[in-house]
Amino acid sequence: MNKEWITELPCTDGQRRNKNTNSKTIAFFLFPELTPLDLVGPATVLEDRGFNVEYVWHNREKINTEINSFKFYPSITFDELEYVDILCVPGALDPFSIMRDEKAMRWLNKVGKNAEYVTSVCTGSIILAAAGLMNGYKAATHWLMGEYLTEFGAIPVHERVVIDRNRITGGGITAGIEFGLQLLSILRSEDEAKTMQLIMHYDPQPPFNAGTPNTAGDKITKMATDETYQLLAQKTPDYQQSIMAAKKFMEENLC
Repeated sequence: MNKEWITELPCTDGQRRNKNTNSKTIAFFLFPELTPLDLVGPATVLEDRGFNVEYVWHNREKINTEINSFKFYPSITFDELEYVDILCVPGALDPFSIMRDEKAMRWLNKVGKNAEYVTSVCTGSIILAAAGLMNGYKAATHWLMGEYLTEFGAIPVHERVVIDRNRITGGGITAGIEFGLQLLSILRSEDEAKTMQLIMHYDPQPPFNAGTPNTAGDKITKMATDETYQLLAQKTPDYQQSIMAAKKFMEENLC
């Protein structure tokens, strides 16, 4: 049986939520083939904490993700959302294809320039950098992708969460929960973040000590590297052309 896990974020039957006009607006940027956990991790932390949380894309049609049966429905469109307090960009195995979407990149650049905080999870920081928003900032990303941050003028730092002025970036995929908790502590308080951590029972104790190249060792690191780039080549064989186009956009729109 073919099943789809469709997540409406957060609207039902086209109805808009009642907004709290006194609360900060957090906008999660959606795009095709994003990594669901990059979004679900921090959204789980932040969704029910009294913020106005939006999930933004060109339209409200469902978005396919890297997991074939897992779809998201946007809550709002680029044209409807001109200002956000906190911008958050999740990542993807292929963060490069979205760089060819000029309207999406211009929206990121526009709202990012005026946002109180510009944030990301995993390779979302590369998308932010390509949008001209990370030049000269330290940033986290997936351990395999740091070189692309450098190409777009950012400074890669191999940490789970990196805070540089008003840029807050999470490392690869699973760091999204830690990123969300750190962001909540900044927006509200450390006690509220600790409370949410306990509610979520976030107490990671992985079965293997292989979460970084240093702990995984050369053999496993090579296997992971080869597999990742094989998948990237299959998904986006021309990703280098996307990088070239994005570099031109970034140079014209640095902030």
